[in-house]
Amino acid sequence: MIQDVTSLLNQIKIDRDIFQKSRLLEYLIKEKNFRIIDLANKIGYKSSYICHLLRLKKIPDVVIDGYYSKSISSSHIHILSRLNDKKQMINLYEKILGENYTVKQTEVAVREYLYQIKSVGKYINKESTEKLTQKIREKYPELNIQIIQTRIKGKVILEVKGDLEKSSKEIRKILNRLAES
Repeated sequence: MIQDVTSLLNQIKIDRDIFQKSRLLEYLIKEKNFRIIDLANKIGYKSSYICHLLRLKKIPDVVIDGYYSKSISSSHIHILSRLNDKKQMINLYEKILGENYTVKQTEVAVREYLYQIKSVGKYINKESTEKLTQKIREKYPELNIQIIQTRIKGKVILEVKGDLEKSSKEIRKILNRLAES
């Protein structure tokens, strides 16, 4: 039994077929009661990569056939596996083939499916955010400002250090100024 598990672990390490790796990992988890973290340590993979491989189990057969016929890459497959709906996977697979999507275009399309947000526009450049941050710091020197922008959302974090009395006063002042705008 131990030798069987050891040979499976070695096969996972050397196998180049991502779907075979996925099947072997699933077998070890379900039949041999391995935890993902333990498999990661034994194989030398990150646990997140093992989760990516396990997600491949939900890929429809038509997409798998496309992978084996070299119509799409393993990167496309991993990105497609982020979708939960097989119909969406097949629709996007057809777009990948029909419109010759790159991996980047596939990522954008998956993001649109998942979050219903189109990746249009540009990030606010660093120089602009630094100028705006500096202006705000001139008015509120005790404020720590952090601006985070991704393709699907933007976030401004205003941090006031101090006790409740001080922080409540500053937060009210800032919120009132925003409400007046």
